[in-house]
Amino acid sequence: MKITRLKLTPLKFPPAPRKHTIHSINPIYIFPDLRYDSAAPAPRKGPDMLVLQVETDEGITGFANSGYAGTSVYPYVRDILAPALVGEDAFRTEWLWEKMFRYSIASAREGVTSSAISLVDVALWDLKGKALNQPVYNLLGGRTKDRIRAYASHLYVYATDAGDPDLSLLREEAAMYVEQGFTAVKQRFGFGPWDGVEGMKKNRALVKTLRETIGEDIELMVDCCRAFDADYAIKMARMVEEFNLTWLEEPVQPHDHAGYVKVRGAASMPISGGENEYSKHAFRRWAEMGCADIWQPDVDRAAGVTEVQKIVNLAASFDIPVIPHGGWATNFHVAMANINIPLAEYFPPQEENEGARFIHGEPVVRDGHLELSDRPGFGLELDEEALKRFVYEG
Repeated sequence: MKITRLKLTPLKFPPAPRKHTIHSINPIYIFPDLRYDSAAPAPRKGPDMLVLQVETDEGITGFANSGYAGTSVYPYVRDILAPALVGEDAFRTEWLWEKMFRYSIASAREGVTSSAISLVDVALWDLKGKALNQPVYNLLGGRTKDRIRAYASHLYVYATDAGDPDLSLLREEAAMYVEQGFTAVKQRFGFGPWDGVEGMKKNRALVKTLRETIGEDIELMVDCCRAFDADYAIKMARMVEEFNLTWLEEPVQPHDHAGYVKVRGAASMPISGGENEYSKHAFRRWAEMGCADIWQPDVDRAAGVTEVQKIVNLAASFDIPVIPHGGWATNFHVAMANINIPLAEYFPPQEENEGARFIHGEPVVRDGHLELSDRPGFGLELDEEALKRFVYEG
């Protein structure tokens, strides 16, 4: 089955209306003019998302979509990867991955190039599943569990008109997730080193509010969103250790491996991270240095299913649990096929995003768990008519 075309469709979405101002942590907030929504930069130019369809001479098509580094990934897939793959056997995912990787050696290998490889690799696995009439998790070894426990990942900090955290909205959202049957939730810190001691106190108040709302039986995780340095993260971890956190996520910037080790050695709760690492080679460094207790690679960033499966196997050799970043079907299928993935991230649907749907069949959490269908590939269908509404013409 030969690849005949890689069809790329760039998409641009209209700005989604927001009911509330988000006031949640971000590493760019070190710059005052970019801090929080009240001074957010203008929308980026170029596409917001890419859809890739890999077509074959047997009429079978696999697809993938990605919004990560979309503006830069677009020309890379179009001009570098696509010409290298046309005419190749679509079943040779390992061979094709290696070919893409070696083409990318002079292009930094990680980040944009890794995301580009992810887009193609995911589409190839979807295609292979459809050709064999099997879900991707079966191609990776089959089910290791009947269903996947999921945690609700949202709980951003909303601001009042005065600019302070709106704790009432935080309570309302958290209580809703508990009512829906989630047994674990993740929130984001709202303040960083630039906010001083008062910001640390506000962060503690956010975590305290969540723990009081969900009770002691629901797992609680907090995301630092790679916005802190090691010393600040350690102080912050000690201020919230009484709230029995399941993990503290991304306490420092991705390159700061020594910082991860320092925080992990000082904190009383497990440390997680890895959503901004892009290869098995990077995670080998994590294993050698002991950066984190939990690894969080993302299929849509870390060079696709082919590479993430190797990262998961590497973690298993060190008895390290993996909980992939990102609540999408690609990660769910890897989670279903691996014993050392006990939990999945899930982004509860938000009302403001409902108008941009062009994919059907996405798994939905019920009673705190995901049940994957046995539909072929990733079990998703592309709505071509809905897609046309968002095509980017720039």
